[in-house]
Amino acid sequence: MHHRSSRMYLWKTLLCLAAAGCAPSKSGGELTGGNPAAGTTAVAGNTSGGGSQGIAGASGGESAQSSNEGGSTQPPSTGGSTQPPSTGGSTQPPSTGGSTQPPSTGGSTQPPSTGGSTSPNTTASNGGGGATSSSTTSPVAGSRDAGVAGSGGSALGGSSGNRDAGPVGGTAAGGSGGKASGGSANGGSATGGKSTGGSSTGGSATGGSTGTPPAGKVFSQCRFHFGTIDSMAKSNTSMIAQLDFFTPGWMMGTFNQGYVCTESAPGGALAGLVPVDVTYIAANYVKNQNKLCDCNVSGCAGGNLCNYGAQYITQDWATILSQYQSNSTGFAACLGGRPIIFEMEPDWYQYYAGGQTQAWTPAQAGTNMTALVNALKGSLPNAVFSMDISPWIPNNGSAWYTNFNMSLFTFINTSGGGTAADNAKIRSSNAMTWAGVHGVTGKPILADTGYGANGGSAGPDAAWDVPANINARIADGVVSISQYNPSSSWGSTISSIRSQLSTPSVCP
Repeated sequence: MHHRSSRMYLWKTLLCLAAAGCAPSKSGGELTGGNPAAGTTAVAGNTSGGGSQGIAGASGGESAQSSNEGGSTQPPSTGGSTQPPSTGGSTQPPSTGGSTQPPSTGGSTQPPSTGGSTSPNTTASNGGGGATSSSTTSPVAGSRDAGVAGSGGSALGGSSGNRDAGPVGGTAAGGSGGKASGGSANGGSATGGKSTGGSSTGGSATGGSTGTPPAGKVFSQCRFHFGTIDSMAKSNTSMIAQLDFFTPGWMMGTFNQGYVCTESAPGGALAGLVPVDVTYIAANYVKNQNKLCDCNVSGCAGGNLCNYGAQYITQDWATILSQYQSNSTGFAACLGGRPIIFEMEPDWYQYYAGGQTQAWTPAQAGTNMTALVNALKGSLPNAVFSMDISPWIPNNGSAWYTNFNMSLFTFINTSGGGTAADNAKIRSSNAMTWAGVHGVTGKPILADTGYGANGGSAGPDAAWDVPANINARIADGVVSISQYNPSSSWGSTISSIRSQLSTPSVCP
């Protein structure tokens, strides 16, 4: 077939030059149903069914592991194939698998050919060319992985997502048929799938294109989340069924929180709830070692964190890092792979701005935070992290958060001092807004009702029980509220308002 194709190419070239002085076609012969774009063209089944692709697309009706010669621009003999190239797909006479008039058995959509099949790891032959041999699937419909050309990956319309899930769950699932070279639409049937020179018009997903986004890897349900301190939940067990997470005592030194694993384990008092652990190791260590107070507390012999915190944290960095590593190995040994969220070091901003004797630069703050996150991730690769919000940071933190590797963080969170459920501002005395900091970081917000010095409770906040307030904050990017000291009837309150709450736009 190789020699026949070469003779055919010479014959057509001479004829063309004699008749009209035209230039020869690109590399390998004129096509009946294709164009010069690699991977399109007379590939049997290349867009049939749902636009799925075999290992390399069919070869014009001969081998499902090769492509035809024509239609390629680089190199001349491999025409859209990835491995191995074959001599199949000759353009004279036209193959039955790449022609679009009449539809071939590999490219036709009525009835669907074996091309376009989503049977896993099969090898189609004789015009099949669309089986998803050696394919991979993207976990999120419409995600960055959906329908990547040439990858053989299929986009699952409306399937469950993960932390990278797009806010609308399955929109654009199938990647428009994977641009006719990969990415079958598995969430819905192809709506035509007719091959028009190798491009696919089918592959659109009908499942999950609108509505509630899928829940991710952190929370099992896509909804607004409620949580409280573990001791409060265990003292008022009627509220546990309404909760999504709990906050244990703060992480303040080497690992001593085995009880967090026990509480959240199957059969534990808080089974099924996600631990949200506040890490306070750096601040706590230098406070104890150097007789410092929190910034909002006076009377300590060594001063406070706003003056000496950066200096002493830098001085004691090796010890602080080792204590983070201790918690990583400790939790890894007892958590059993269950999700856990770490809310990292409250008010990290104060070590840059706060009258420090040896203030960090924003870049130093970012580098140090990355080191702490990586220390926890060392033995807990699936741990989830949240970056602290200090509402007094100017311009919604636009010049601050750029110094951090925000890809390490799934959430941002408030911490201490109270928050406003009924205000666009996080606190009425500060300029930062909920929507503003959400827009700057692109992260969903874990809100809290505030606490006092050293994590003491600030009491219940009834404003966070009002559906209109919560819905306004959901629109601003807030996905949860932690009431550190709720009333004993809070479970009934949550139950009564859940049906009135909006669904967040993203559900990690």
